[in-house]
Amino acid sequence: MKYFLFDIGNVLTNFTFQKLLQAYADHSGHPLGEQTDRDEEMYLKVETGALSEQEYVEYLNEAKGLNWTTDNLHMVWQEMFSLNYDGLGLFKKAKASDAAVCTLSNIADYHVRAIEHNWNGFFKNVDHLFMSYRMGVRKPDIRIYEMVLEELGVPGDHCFFIDDLQVNVETARAAGFQAHQFVPGTYFEVRQAAAEFFGWE
Repeated sequence: MKYFLFDIGNVLTNFTFQKLLQAYADHSGHPLGEQTDRDEEMYLKVETGALSEQEYVEYLNEAKGLNWTTDNLHMVWQEMFSLNYDGLGLFKKAKASDAAVCTLSNIADYHVRAIEHNWNGFFKNVDHLFMSYRMGVRKPDIRIYEMVLEELGVPGDHCFFIDDLQVNVETARAAGFQAHQFVPGTYFEVRQAAAEFFGWE
């Protein structure tokens, strides 16, 4: 069995942190700011399940001058996500083949719920959901790739992985995956590589 593993953000769906920063400004009435090191630290914690959604919202309220509930967090992310049709096209091609299709994503529970709210059943055809908030580790930590291989019971050369961030791709390669950066300039190259890997016509 061969596995096609998809990152989610900017592969199957699109979003930008600039939109998130704009939401902070719009909701707080404060000038548009930058993502701080502390912001990044707290975001990483919620993506590895080390921080609860409620605790994250409380941090945002204090740091950004907001008065949010978790519902506000969900609504903001619902507005941020859009579909990446190139990534979804590859996903559908993989599902129509003999490949098993998985996600491997740095993601929090509220991201998942926002995506499911926008596109009901988005994850229903995925064979394995590897998500950082459930696994307690996030890319590019090599442990997350090792956990995937252990769960699937295959060596890395049975896995084709795409991600928008090159650092994640490089660590996946170090774990033995055939991995490719998936950004607009590489879409055709990735499709060709996938076709060769899976033997698609």
